[in-house]
Amino acid sequence: MKKNLKIIAVTLLVILLLPVAFLVVTQGWYYASYPIYDFREPVPFHGDNYYNPYAGAVPGDWKKCVFHAHGKSWGGFTDGASDVQHVIDVYRQLGFDVTAISNYMQVDTTGHREPSYIPCYEHGYGYGKTHQLAMGSDGHVLWRDYIFIQGSLSQKQYTIDLMRKHCEVLVLNHPDLRYGYTPEDFKYLCNYDLMETFNGARLSMKYWDSAFTHGHTAWVTGNDDSHGVDDLGDIQREVVFVNSPSVHRPDILSAIARGTAYVVSFPRDTFPTMERKLDMAAKVSYPAAVTMSGDTLQVRWSRTMATITFVGDSGKVLSTVENSDYAAYVLRPADTYVRTVLSDGELTYSLNPVVRSVDGQMPPKQQLASVNGLKTAGKYSTIILSLALVAGGVVWLRRKLCRRVISSPQA
Repeated sequence: MKKNLKIIAVTLLVILLLPVAFLVVTQGWYYASYPIYDFREPVPFHGDNYYNPYAGAVPGDWKKCVFHAHGKSWGGFTDGASDVQHVIDVYRQLGFDVTAISNYMQVDTTGHREPSYIPCYEHGYGYGKTHQLAMGSDGHVLWRDYIFIQGSLSQKQYTIDLMRKHCEVLVLNHPDLRYGYTPEDFKYLCNYDLMETFNGARLSMKYWDSAFTHGHTAWVTGNDDSHGVDDLGDIQREVVFVNSPSVHRPDILSAIARGTAYVVSFPRDTFPTMERKLDMAAKVSYPAAVTMSGDTLQVRWSRTMATITFVGDSGKVLSTVENSDYAAYVLRPADTYVRTVLSDGELTYSLNPVVRSVDGQMPPKQQLASVNGLKTAGKYSTIILSLALVAGGVVWLRRKLCRRVISSPQA
């Protein structure tokens, strides 16, 4: 009987320790194996011309989209309270043209035959909430992540580079959430497309401005990041409108990657109802025209706005116009980009910036990061040497203890 109990206890202990051992081994490998990057200094936007992401926008082509929403997955283990089809149905009720499900570490295929289907997943399971959104995923899920805080810029860049290989559009999610990113990171991080500046849980304006101040086209997106659509306070909080001729994946992803989108921030109601949500959805207004005439940025809206504010480098407020459907700002030589924020008193509208450009086209993405082979080899050599020394020490200690036992006098 005692022998059987001992076998059962040992078996249970092994079952419990296996996940811990797996975690230790994989995390040890992840933390040990990332390369060391060098980062060149960024170059702010420059040139005598301007790239205006709204230059080709068609007034009637705005599509209401959500790209970051969670449903049940992994048998209910992860944070998603509603069935995926129910999530899609509720967003459709609110007038969304595109609802992309972004479950953790899993590409959901519900509705994959629909023209508006976009395969997505949210990457990241570490404590620090350093998350990325793969839009237009090819189905490959990157399991490498760092369960503890990602303090290294090289770790973050390596994750971005690995993910970029398997999706059409890469988003850095809610950078201000917990310890995900720092504003200083966005001086150097590159090889991504969008920043989720507006998230239902957190806004990241200073991160957004940091990227643009240093010459990175980190086009805006905004999402609810909802985890349960039956909680009406969790939906239609931050919504991105994309100017696209259709809801088809190539059109939507192409438009948002060009920056032809804007975000609407809705009021946070204490006890919202579906009627209130639908009422607020009906109040959304649109850009009539966003144009550049020489050095002058002109914004005309479809309704009178309480305020139209122009914001420049490092988030500095440049000018504000009140109670008008039109405002203009003349860019000074020191202005590398200018973005527009509008408010009607209830809804807030955030537009992508107009940025300086040499030829009037979208500036090429800066590729500031490169692997330092010498430092990386030195890191790997140090780790291998350390492991060899530890292993040698264990062998030496074991032999010494064995000799002591053998040489000890018999009783």
